[in-house]
Amino acid sequence: MSLDALLRTAERAVTETGEFLRSLASDERGVVATEIGGREVKLHADRRAHDRLSELLADSGVPVVSEEEKTSHGENLDEVWVIDPLDGSYNFSRELGHSVVSCAYVVNGSPVFGALYDLVDASTYVGGRNHPSRRNNRSISCSSIARLDAAVLCTGFPARFSFSNDVVDPYFSLMSRFAKVRMTGSAAHSLCLLARGAADCYAERSIMFWDVAGGIALAQGAGAHVIMPERYDIGPLSVVLAAPSLVEVISQTVADSRAFARH
Repeated sequence: MSLDALLRTAERAVTETGEFLRSLASDERGVVATEIGGREVKLHADRRAHDRLSELLADSGVPVVSEEEKTSHGENLDEVWVIDPLDGSYNFSRELGHSVVSCAYVVNGSPVFGALYDLVDASTYVGGRNHPSRRNNRSISCSSIARLDAAVLCTGFPARFSFSNDVVDPYFSLMSRFAKVRMTGSAAHSLCLLARGAADCYAERSIMFWDVAGGIALAQGAGAHVIMPERYDIGPLSVVLAAPSLVEVISQTVADSRAFARH
């Protein structure tokens, strides 16, 4: 399959999976299990989304690495789909905020393009390093904000985040440098906000690759720069991206802080 054909496949797959999830009644959105001391929820809808998205990607012949399929987590990242069939599961279960179907085409460990579907506003996002990003077929790009004291940071506390003082104190110190901080409950949605210029930086610690792979590619296609990490694996990862106008100052701010010293 050509790269363009793969992109079309991914776009169709996330859209159809998202439309399926939006059709589920409230009683089909409940929590069925918890993991990581109750900090990560699993829904029946997570598995149904995995099955639907994986099936729609199958004709590409590219293996799938999915949050919902633990046997896939040892797959090498030479050429794979990395998917989070429902990022923001808790939001979805409570109708609390945005949740996203996320798919990334990854080659040699790096996201080439992403396709994402926002379940709240039914928006489809597609883009990557060599594929200018778009939302519902309209071009999007990062903001031109150039000062931290005018910038919006999207971040969060994922399930594997440590709340020990030696982690939290420098993390809060970094957050305090920004004009505003927003936590949406979905890393993929946060990266969509960066890509369309509604936020100016995304930074998160102890996040998994499937949560961010599609969004990283999308944000890069909108002009964002990856400050961390230098290379990807399944995770947990420290991830920082910024609009091009803020790369220098955020790179220095992150380097001077201890916010991402270790997972």
